[in-house]
Amino acid sequence: MTEQQADTDVRVEVGVEAPIERTFQVFTERVESWWPRAYRLGESAWVDVVIEPHEGGRWYERGQDGNDCDWGRVLVWDPPLRLVLSWQIGVTFAAQSDPGLASRVDVRFESDGPSRTNVTLVHSDFEKHGEGWESMRGGVAHEGGWPGILKAFAEVAATQ
Repeated sequence: MTEQQADTDVRVEVGVEAPIERTFQVFTERVESWWPRAYRLGESAWVDVVIEPHEGGRWYERGQDGNDCDWGRVLVWDPPLRLVLSWQIGVTFAAQSDPGLASRVDVRFESDGPSRTNVTLVHSDFEKHGEGWESMRGGVAHEGGWPGILKAFAEVAATQ
């Protein structure tokens, strides 16, 4: 796994021991299998995390209480090569309904042979969150953020 950060971007790359189609499928259809349970926005623990499979689709958690809490929108849906999501989560890690205040998560999947995929995630546009954006960028760049999350994803995708 490699990590690189520009002044405002967080970039994480991970190799996944799985074909590109399965890697994309686990990332988009099995989020609940690799996303940390403690990372939630809703009132109750979540039972599912959903990425609707089309541009304009929602990215959200479904709580045990039956309520949904939006995390963002699908900006680009190009299976199995690319997924772009808006990150409508504010600097206090609470849901942010204004899409103008959202950052961007761009995930690219590149085949490296029949049974390996390289995944590159770039989280950018943090400054759109306004005052305090630097702390959010620091949080998602930390091992408990995208680096650790993608490591967990790669482990799950390799065993699915």
